[in-house]
Amino acid sequence: MIKIKGVAYLTVLLLLTASCGNLSKISKVGLPEADDYKLFASRKIETGPETFHFFKADHDLKLGETIEVDSRKMDAGDQKLDLFLKDHKTLSFLIIRNDTIIHEYFDESKKDSSIVTSFSVAKAFISALIGIAISEGKIPGTGTSITRFFPELTDQGFDQVTIDHLLDHTSGIHYRESKNHVGGNLEFYWGTELSKDIFNIHPVFPPGEHFEYSNINTQLLAMILQRATGMNISEYLQEKIWKPIGMEYPASWSLSSKENYGIEKAFCCLNARTVDFAKFGRLYLNHGNWNGKQIIPESWINQSLQSSKANGQRLTYHYNWGIGPKKYGSFYAIGLYGQFIYMYPEKNVIIVRFGKASLAYNPPFLYHTLLQICDQL
Repeated sequence: MIKIKGVAYLTVLLLLTASCGNLSKISKVGLPEADDYKLFASRKIETGPETFHFFKADHDLKLGETIEVDSRKMDAGDQKLDLFLKDHKTLSFLIIRNDTIIHEYFDESKKDSSIVTSFSVAKAFISALIGIAISEGKIPGTGTSITRFFPELTDQGFDQVTIDHLLDHTSGIHYRESKNHVGGNLEFYWGTELSKDIFNIHPVFPPGEHFEYSNINTQLLAMILQRATGMNISEYLQEKIWKPIGMEYPASWSLSSKENYGIEKAFCCLNARTVDFAKFGRLYLNHGNWNGKQIIPESWINQSLQSSKANGQRLTYHYNWGIGPKKYGSFYAIGLYGQFIYMYPEKNVIIVRFGKASLAYNPPFLYHTLLQICDQL
């Protein structure tokens, strides 16, 4: 029986929840911040020869002044959109409809070419790469035991744990936390021996019976990709997505250590420009097809965005994608501090938002505010 404590609990867990229990050589103590990418070594992800550009609205639609947001208990009454974004410490915000940027907002410290770091939005990229690797025959399928790629885990209770379990955070892995819910998070985020410490783990629950969001699941998926493809995940992302869909800027993926360049912190820390994150949203909005070329199998997109039920409850997080209310058909990649790539297929809308560390994630922003915005477009 899968246990899930609801959307609010999940969003708290998005505060980089995971710990291997014995992580060593912690390089820093402190909550993650939006510009931490400057502190980590990283691996570069290059652009290709062709660049895709969204159109720009041919005149100022003044949506920041005309769209009103009823922030309910968060503030007193309605607010104009741009004021709402400013008050909630938004760094960058894009609304794209029919491939046209119809509104953009940037904090005074940022501009359209500024780098933002993705935190758990990166998990959706790992999910996409798993789907591609399966379509290429490099991974047999989601039902494959992870010990096929990690024989060192055979004697640690992982024989029945599959790739599907890692994607759905039902692997049975349980993270150890301090009372304030951040101790283990910080160890995993700042730790410098990720490739070693990731294997100091044991499942606590039988696979498939217990939902528990954990960064360890995504990190193991990334390491499976590396072993299956012979490429690090930055290279694989570059060749399979970044170049083919014409990203405008190079990106980078933060690494666990400088020594031997480490391995990518796959559960977070993909660093890029806001507009390029929007293109990843466009790829999913168009069922994995990019201007006639199938980049991600449509079947994988459909599989990823199918919500399911467990113990009478609707799972709202599947294959590292958030699934919105069924009647709207919306879906999103989500990360720490209220960052998201949000797709509203009915109106062919993409909304991307990144924010500062000083903004605590607020679920109503996503589940209430975004629908209000889409209703006014």
